[in-house]
Amino acid sequence: MKVNTQFNTLEEAMDSIKLNSIHILIILLVAIGSMFNGIEQYIAGYAAPYLVEQWGISDAQVGLLTTFTFGGMAVGSLIAGVIGDIFGRRITFMYNLALFTLGAIVAALAPNIIILYMARFVIGLGLGGELNTGLTIVSESVPTKNRGASTATVSLSAGGVGIFLSAGLSYIILGPLSEFFGGETTAWRWLFGLLALPALLLFLYRFYLPETPRFLLSKGKINETNFVLSMFKSKTLIRRKVKTEEILKATATVVPKEKVNFKEIFSQDLAKRTIGVWIIAWMTFGAQVGITVFLPTVLTSQGFTIVNSLLYSTIINLGGLTGAILATLFAHKFGRKTVLIWGSLVAVIVSILFGLSNTTLLILIFGAFMQAMFMLLNVTTWLFAPENYPTRIRSFGTGAAVFVSLVSATVMPYIFGTVFSMWDTLGLYLVVAAMYVLLAIAALTLVVETKGKSLERIAS
Repeated sequence: MKVNTQFNTLEEAMDSIKLNSIHILIILLVAIGSMFNGIEQYIAGYAAPYLVEQWGISDAQVGLLTTFTFGGMAVGSLIAGVIGDIFGRRITFMYNLALFTLGAIVAALAPNIIILYMARFVIGLGLGGELNTGLTIVSESVPTKNRGASTATVSLSAGGVGIFLSAGLSYIILGPLSEFFGGETTAWRWLFGLLALPALLLFLYRFYLPETPRFLLSKGKINETNFVLSMFKSKTLIRRKVKTEEILKATATVVPKEKVNFKEIFSQDLAKRTIGVWIIAWMTFGAQVGITVFLPTVLTSQGFTIVNSLLYSTIINLGGLTGAILATLFAHKFGRKTVLIWGSLVAVIVSILFGLSNTTLLILIFGAFMQAMFMLLNVTTWLFAPENYPTRIRSFGTGAAVFVSLVSATVMPYIFGTVFSMWDTLGLYLVVAAMYVLLAIAALTLVVETKGKSLERIAS
């Protein structure tokens, strides 16, 4: 659809350009990086048994692999949030993937556990910024009515597809194809380094990504804003093929540069939202990571072999892929609060049923159902978080929420391990159920509905 009118507001201008191939390409470039994110978060756990055998490391040292990864992600999300709001989303997005690629290569070649820790921390720096910046870019680049489904697609790639592929690739490379990759002594190295090449290629493609119109306008750059809008209208990311049109009236949108004040997320208008988003992020991501990390251990404790535990974990994670797809569909149909509240209550019931399961069939059924609900809530959380903040602090606000979720991902596995050692499987899932009750309460009382509203209207 051609734009034949000059508009007084960016909201009107962006919504007049219907979702087209350029929007979809941007979503795809972000989603692929998010998929790498999901894969990399968990492969260290799957490779751990081989590291224990080869290097003789302790269980505590194995746990530090996850700590360094998620610790790096926490730091990376805050750094990317600050840089993204000051210098732009695009430049932040580029260095995130560069860090990830470098870390993956070093991890594959690591001669000892210390170097591997350092590599996982560098990978974490890139991953944390990737999630935060990717969500911000997509939320600021698509029309209002497509925003929920678009950002949910990014989360689907990270959570549903990424986590499933993490288990699947680990099973294939460390299982049936282990000998092809050099046996137990080198197969785990291929697992760590396999994504470096496609990540490098994706890094090159991302040079074509434009800065988001909302960020440019927040810095008072009306001409640059119109150029990017003209790119969307022309359906091309090749800059020399774009002729700048005055889609957004310069006289009607004289916008002073918005000052970046990171303390604003705790201002009177935003403090309640921030607390609500943080509680939701802590509960949903902490529960998901804790259960995903402990799932092979839970299955092994019930008599399954390590290889079968990896296989069953892959099957159960198919439920997560289903949940992520449902989140994408629900984002277009239902309010964010509705999905978070009712999804949490269903997750409470399913978690308890999984904890009570004592046969392979029930474990697979309720495990897959549980992962579906986990991913439904997780995807909805990350499409919801950036919607709560104005453009000038959206990257930092989202990054702060990602930071909180990653602190949870660092702390909760330890708590889950303590509970599991004391009260076995049922105790573990009772803790998960309690976390989702708190999530439902936060969604009901602390946050506002954002579906169908422009980012400018939500901010005001």
